[in-house]
Formats: sequence, C-alpha cells, structure tokens
Amino acid sequence: MHAHQHRARIAALPPAILLVVAAAWVALAVHPSAAASADQRPVQIDIDRSHPTGSSELVVGVTHTENSVDPWGDPDAVGRGKQLLEDLGGLSNQHIYGWGARNPNPRPGVYDWRSLDRRLAEQRAMGAQQVVTLCCSPDWMTALGTQTSDYPNIPPTPDRYDDFAALAARIARRYPHVKHYVVWNEFKGFWDSEANNWDYRAYTALYNHVWKALKDVDPEIQVGGPYLVIEGTGSRDMGKTGYATAEPITRRDRTALRYWLDHRLGADFLAVDRKTVGGSHDRNAYTPEQYLQLTRWFGNVTRSLRAETKLPIWYMEDYFVTAGGEAFQAAGLASMLAEHVRSGAAVSLRWGPQGQAGAAFGGNKQSLFTDTREAGGGRPYAAYLAYSAVQRHFGRGTPLYAASASSPDVDALASSTHVLLINRSPADVVVRVDGHRGLVALDPYDVALVRTGRRDG
Repeated sequence: MHAHQHRARIAALPPAILLVVAAAWVALAVHPSAAASADQRPVQIDIDRSHPTGSSELVVGVTHTENSVDPWGDPDAVGRGKQLLEDLGGLSNQHIYGWGARNPNPRPGVYDWRSLDRRLAEQRAMGAQQVVTLCCSPDWMTALGTQTSDYPNIPPTPDRYDDFAALAARIARRYPHVKHYVVWNEFKGFWDSEANNWDYRAYTALYNHVWKALKDVDPEIQVGGPYLVIEGTGSRDMGKTGYATAEPITRRDRTALRYWLDHRLGADFLAVDRKTVGGSHDRNAYTPEQYLQLTRWFGNVTRSLRAETKLPIWYMEDYFVTAGGEAFQAAGLASMLAEHVRSGAAVSLRWGPQGQAGAAFGGNKQSLFTDTREAGGGRPYAAYLAYSAVQRHFGRGTPLYAASASSPDVDALASSTHVLLINRSPADVVVRVDGHRGLVALDPYDVALVRTGRRDG
C-alpha cells in the first residue's frame, strides 16, 4: 500500500480473488496474473476455513497530539485529514492538558475550557468514539505549587489528589457524551528511586480517587489504567545485550501491574504502552528483518497480560520503528496490528496521526497522514491503509481463520472474506492465496488486502 506515493497498479483479478481498497479513492498494487520467474516460486497462503479460531476484539483509533487537523492549518489539507479520520472511525483520544490542550484549571476555582472544548468538539464531529486521558495535572496541584501553565508533566501531590479527582469529575459532567477515561499517562512523575521502579503505590492512590469521582458522576463511565510502559524488547535470543533486551514483561513491570490489579477500587480496562525498540533504552543495532521479527512480541505481551487479568487490553501507545521509510513503517505497523488481532487486544491507538513537515523521516513518525499545516497535506501514508483495512475487515467481532504461508517472508491474517498480506522482506514477492489461480505481486514491505469471495454459511 503506497498511498502517499500515489502508485496505481490495478487490474482485474478473477472473480474468486479480487483486491479491494481500504478507502474507495485509494489505489493499491495488484498483479492479477503475475508470472513468477523461473527462480521465484509463488508464496502459497493456505487458509483453514473449516472453523473459526476465534474472533477479533480489536478497535483502532488515534491519540491527537500537539498538531492535529487544527483549524489554522491549510483548509483543504485539514479537510482531507478530517475525512481520513472520519473514514477510519474507531476511537479518538485527547489529553486534558498538553498535547494540543491548554491548562483547563490554571488556578483554584478558575477554569479555561476553550482549547479542550474545541478539540473535543472537532473530534466528536468526525464521528469517532471519544476517550479522554486525564493527564497532566494543573501546575498548582503539583510540587511546583505555582499558578502558571508550564505543563510540568508531573503528578499532583498526595494532598491534591482530591482536587485532581474533582477536576476529573467536572470534566465528566462537562462532556457527558465521553464515556471512556484513562487515568494519567505512562506513570509520568511517579518514580521510586529506592525501589528502582515506578511508584505504583502513589499512582494507585491517585487512580482510586479519580475512579470514585468519575463513577459518582456516572456509573456507566468506563475507567482504565495504569498506562504502564511494558519493558523488554525480547531481543536477547538474537544475541543482543543490555537490560532493555529482556523478554517482556519484566519483573518490575509485573510488580507494578499486580499491585495496581490487587489494590484498585475498580477498572473497566487495562491500559498499557509498548514499542518494539526504544532508542533511549536500547543502543543495539538491528537489521530491518530483525525489527520486523520483534513485532511478534506484541501478541506475546497481550497473552501474558490476559493471563494476569480478564480486563480488556488497551494499547494507548504502540510503536514499531520510525526509521526505514514509509513502506517499511507500514509493514511493521501492519504486523503489529495483526498480532493485536490474533492475541485478543481490545484497542490500539495511533499516537500522533498527523505527520510533521520538515521533521526527520520526511515528517512521518509512524503517522497516518501528511501535515495539514502545509498546502497539499492531509494525504494518507501507507500505514493509514493498513489501519483502515484492519478496522473495516478485521475489527471487533470478525471471525478469524488460521492462515499459513509457505515462506516466513509473508504474513497473512484471514477472515471469512478477506486476507491481509504483509511482505516482511526487502524483495519483491509473488503470492498465491488459498489455491486460487490469480497471483498477487507484492513490492518490498508491501501490504495488500485481498478479497477471496468466500462467506460464512
């Protein structure tokens, strides 16, 4: 899927196997009768549709950050970006202070709702189900104790937990249509130096104050935490060294998670954050193929979390790697989403859907569309089509079927009617799906959605 590059290579496949597009106006790459060369045998995808292996629980969405389809951008670009988000649907997450929203409570008893009102109204108009992340804390509630808006990224002090909970309740009453709240972000400011771990006791105390305040406003409100960063790349079996390469979930993460699970007043979902490799914690070098091998740990992490709790698993942030180009990013994110679907994750939110013109990697930091502040912006990156395909054809409630490939270079995710193909290699690959005569040609790191024409029943 190379939407941003606008490559159109479409031709008619036999009726039994048709390539369809994730968005009707975007062209995807297909070769209906690509003749495999003498030294390139097609990769065979076999699907067992005798019975479902389970069903998807996944809903995808976005977390709006500092710049995100804001009205002061280029009007046409903003319109295109909003249309992409509206077509994607799913969930739309907004923080209350920071990441595009100003301090809503700069002084005790004084409120400034202008930026949060605007953000939530615009997101609601795009039709997505809204989520609010209750972070960060007004400065006067923190250790700063100042009536400023410096956005300190630190939590309220314990004597201000009730004040923060009261702010959460006020927000819930102001936006009664919002039914999902996440308490805090990544344990920011909660660290116990002596234990060399997150200060999960202090966080859980804050969480319980907020949980009670929100449930007092409306028992139907869904509340989740603890937004734990899952450590461990799982790359030691590749010969990589260092603490960061441990197999997830690490012992100290389990300690924090289990304390919260044991001492929370209640919860409706478990919020976590995970990346394949974090540059600030892992200085090892990886090949592109090794990066892609690490996506399997998303599935392992979800299964491990589900062994700890029956709560739905929400990935508030999940990352592949930013380097490698648009197609490579899309292949990695598609592989990540496929692992989410197979393992039973409930939510995956794309952090920062809008790219940043002039920034590294062509402005694409695993974003879904180009910068709407620029003329010509609001164009989908290849990753957008992967997210749209998963949302439309492998979303919550979709029966799943076992799919196997004759080569590890190709990953396949199958429903009763569609197959998502991911070329995990830097070479062209030709694929035959489920015995059909038509062939699908995939470019390096290509992602394609194929309709097989079969239906349940």
